[in-house]
Order: sequence, then structure tokens, then C-alpha cells
Amino acid sequence: MREYKLKKCKRVHSVHFTPDGVRLLALGGAEARMVDAAVWLNLATGDNEGRVERFVTCAAVDPGLTRYVVGGADHFARGVAAVEWTALDRAVEWRRFVWPKRTLPPTYKNVSGLAFDPTGSRLAVGHSRVIGPRGANRSRPFLTIVDRDTGEAEAELPTAREACVMSFRADGARLAVTGGLDGDTAVTVFDVAARKELFTFEPKGTVTRCAVFLPDGRLAVANGRFVYVLPADRAAPQLTLDGHPKQVNAVAVARDGRRILTGSHDGLIRTWDAASGAPGPSFDWHIGPVTALAFAPDGLTCAAAALNGKVVVWDVDG
Repeated sequence: MREYKLKKCKRVHSVHFTPDGVRLLALGGAEARMVDAAVWLNLATGDNEGRVERFVTCAAVDPGLTRYVVGGADHFARGVAAVEWTALDRAVEWRRFVWPKRTLPPTYKNVSGLAFDPTGSRLAVGHSRVIGPRGANRSRPFLTIVDRDTGEAEAELPTAREACVMSFRADGARLAVTGGLDGDTAVTVFDVAARKELFTFEPKGTVTRCAVFLPDGRLAVANGRFVYVLPADRAAPQLTLDGHPKQVNAVAVARDGRRILTGSHDGLIRTWDAASGAPGPSFDWHIGPVTALAFAPDGLTCAAAALNGKVVVWDVDG
């Protein structure tokens, strides 16, 4: 096990291995709900090599870790869902590209969630939009699929709930949406091409932190201290992973789909057989409440992150 420290990062929200497994990209900040920075961590040296600081409501990175998109927070005053791209080159230099203003009309407000599809060419944007006559001060939640490079809307998905936490299926045909830390606990799965809701799963816990698709199309939902694994087309759980005494904050799935990793406020990291739900080895690296998890592309190396910018990397087979 190797332990690292991210500078000026009190809470890590997500971690992402580069395709070669040499570096990690971590998103984090001082707030439980907001993102302050994106930081590159060199796993060989422990150095923090690159950083973008911006206080935002939500952020996402594309599957190739070449683009970083943010929304919300300091844009509230203008009432515009300003979204910025950041590209990373080999020298670890960040370059910014702002979508043309014409692609983000002033009716788009309060970006609540962002997620790339598996190709990195489309982005799901949860936001609200003013409806009715000017001055009525009425808005409702919207879920829009946009083109990565232009920001032009490709599809609108019907939703009555704020979209904060989102995940695409591996083929990009399905999108799972939930409210996150402060939002609705229900998880809705959409058929993206048909632009319709397929089903909604309503777990019993008060907080749904994440929803992650498995390669076989099933969906893992972290709600309260449980993780529910749903079949591809039904809201009735196929498996219930019950082993954490406190809230589950993060779920990761191995690329081959055989193992599930869960991290909790209890500080424990547990492994599960994805087919049967049988528990595997558990780990406590004494880093405090676990807030983010990731499998490396090799399916053997894992990363866990926590409060105070702590990150550990280890071989899950030990």
C-alpha cells in the first residue's frame, strides 16, 4: 500500500486512473457538495503535477482524461450555465476553452450535474430552466444531452427531479440519474435514444450517493449503508450488499465486471463478487471516511481517497 497527500484538498470527490495507470486525476475541494480543484497525482513520485482551481457545483472528466468540464457555483449570479473545458497535453499544461455563449442561452440556470458518455463525445447536463412569462420566477429541472465540442443540445430527457449524480451505461444507451447528497434519493434510468424513462428505483435510505453501471448492464446504487445491484430492466434489486455500518459514499466496478468495490464513512473498503454478492477481502487503511474509489485499468490496482486529501493505492489481491 502506498499513501499520498493532495495539497489544498480537504475532501476528495472522485479519482481516475490514467489508461497506463501511472497517474491519478483527483477532483476535490473544501465542500462536501462542491468541487474546488482538479489535481494530477504522479504515483511514482507522489508529486502534485498539475492543478486547475475553480469553485463549481459539479464537474466531470471524459473517459480518456483529456477534458474537464465544470458547471454552476460562481455562475449563479449571471443565471447562465457556463461550462468550461480544460484539455491536458503531455507536458501537463491546462488549456481552457469556453463554449460559445450562443450555445448556452440565459434560460439555462443552476447546473446541478454533469456526466460524459463512454465515448466522451456527449455530455449529460442536469440544470434548471426558466419557464413561463418573464418575471414569473418559475423554473423546473431539465436533463439535456449535448455535443461535447459545440454544446449544442442533441436530446432532452423527461425528468421531474433535479439531476445531480449521473452515470452512462457502457454502450451509452442508458443513463442513470439521482439527486445526490441533498436531492431526491430515487434513481431513474432513461433510454437515451428513445428519450424516455424506463424505470425508477426508490430505495429506503435518506441519501443516494452514487449509481454506477456494471459492464453487463446491471446498476449498482449506493443508498444509506447498502449497495443495491439492479438488473438491467427492473427496479427490483437482484443483490443487496450489506456490510458497512455507516453510509456508503463510493462504488467502483472492475473493468471485467467481476468485482465491486465499496467505500464508506466507516473508513472501510470492501470487495464483493459481482455475480453472487458474496463478500471478499476488506481493507482499512486508516485514512478516515472513504469518499472516492477507482480500479486501475489492470483490474488489480485500486485507489481510495478520503478527507484531508489522503489517497491510498494498493493491490486488491494483496
